Amino acid sequence: MPILLGVLASLAIGISDTCGRASAKRADSVSHVSVQMFVGAIVAVPVALILGSQLIGVDVIKGALSGVSIAIGLSIVYKAMSEASSAVVAPTAAVLAAVLPLGWDLIGGTRLSTLAGIGCAIALVSLGLTTFDPDLGDRVKTGLFWAVIGGTFFGLSIVFVGDTSTESGAWPAAIQRLTGFVAMIPVARQRKVPLTLPPGVRRFGLLGGIAGAVGMVAWAIGAQQGDLGTVSIAAATYPAVVAVLTLFDGDRLRWWQGLGILGAIAGTILIALS
Repeated sequence: MPILLGVLASLAIGISDTCGRASAKRADSVSHVSVQMFVGAIVAVPVALILGSQLIGVDVIKGALSGVSIAIGLSIVYKAMSEASSAVVAPTAAVLAAVLPLGWDLIGGTRLSTLAGIGCAIALVSLGLTTFDPDLGDRVKTGLFWAVIGGTFFGLSIVFVGDTSTESGAWPAAIQRLTGFVAMIPVARQRKVPLTLPPGVRRFGLLGGIAGAVGMVAWAIGAQQGDLGTVSIAAATYPAVVAVLTLFDGDRLRWWQGLGILGAIAGTILIALS
């Protein structure tokens, strides 16, 4: 079940990231993240109530820290996607979102089985194949620089929200979305950008917010019930989803990207079978 929740998180966050990429081309990334966090809170809070999740002090703090981290991380990642390329930014940020939680899990004493280790390795290598583009030119350095910074904040947010108790359920994800929105208010004011999106772009914020909340709830509960590291590896294959969805935005899928998508699926299956 935890790995299936990781797969659900991958699908949902892939949709959310695709919306963020589309929105960042048409509006400020801070505005998009603000809307995404606000909509996500509206979705995640009722889910937490329906699931009977408990508000536990230490997990509320972790959720709040996760919210600040993910707001910063997503703002940087979406901006980098619009100025550099999602082909560089998405896999780099995804690898950090997978490796940091995995490292935290291993430090905490978790031991991977041989099959899970092989699955993790295949999935991580496949991320690079999925979105590699040889025509990026000088955008590679710019994309990598911001992807590493944004991805680090994103990875930290996963560590915070995933390292919570089973009893807290969906509340850490809900608190993350609420705190993320609050954190964007001073940023938006400092940047002098609105907390809302233009009419023609709002659909991306709405869909991205819903999908992002579903993805983070699934990621959090999956990590609570299983291993944070392996669930994060499964969830971090979302760039494969982005690669497929961007076909509808005029992009083309190269043969090695198709191989990377198959590799991400194969790696996730191996983790699930371990």
